[in-house]
Amino acid sequence: MRVLTTAILTLPAIAATVSGAAAESSTVGVVITSDRDPGEFADPKGIKYQLNGGHTFDNGLILGGSFEYRDRAFSPRTGQNLEGTIGYRIPANFAVSIFGSAGLGEHWRQNPGAAFPYYVLRVGADLNLNRIITWNAITFRYRNAFDPDDNFNTPQLATGFTFKMDEQRAITATIMRNWRGGTPSSTGVALGFRQGF
Repeated sequence: MRVLTTAILTLPAIAATVSGAAAESSTVGVVITSDRDPGEFADPKGIKYQLNGGHTFDNGLILGGSFEYRDRAFSPRTGQNLEGTIGYRIPANFAVSIFGSAGLGEHWRQNPGAAFPYYVLRVGADLNLNRIITWNAITFRYRNAFDPDDNFNTPQLATGFTFKMDEQRAITATIMRNWRGGTPSSTGVALGFRQGF
């Protein structure tokens, strides 16, 4: 346990040293995701609308948050997630960067009594192909409720591209595979817009 605590406390110092003198930045964005049936891509399962924001400090620390609204296809059922995260992005070389984050969230549906808290972990790697296009090569998300009875074990594996319109604006395109309780639950296709300032 002592080794784990030391490693956790040392990580910010290592990340700050490796990340160098990156400029601070903030972003806000919107992402629309179409979830498709995992076995029959033509069949829709639902659509998600996400608003997100984040601030990256010059030492590599990233604070982020998001609100997501999900509308299920052919059903009046909806769901929402409110999430906050803290993480780091570390450049491995001039073209590759790796990142990781951890966060807490709240999931609820129409019935306020069905709300429950969850935790989320993300790791990934990006590759700058040129000054305009970044391949978001891989992102893995592990997400689960604190209470296993809430049935929210929902990992995700994603890949995509970011296209810079200019120094402050970008468009993202992502494809992802989602699981629930170890079984594929959907294949998502997402389109997003991000504004920096």
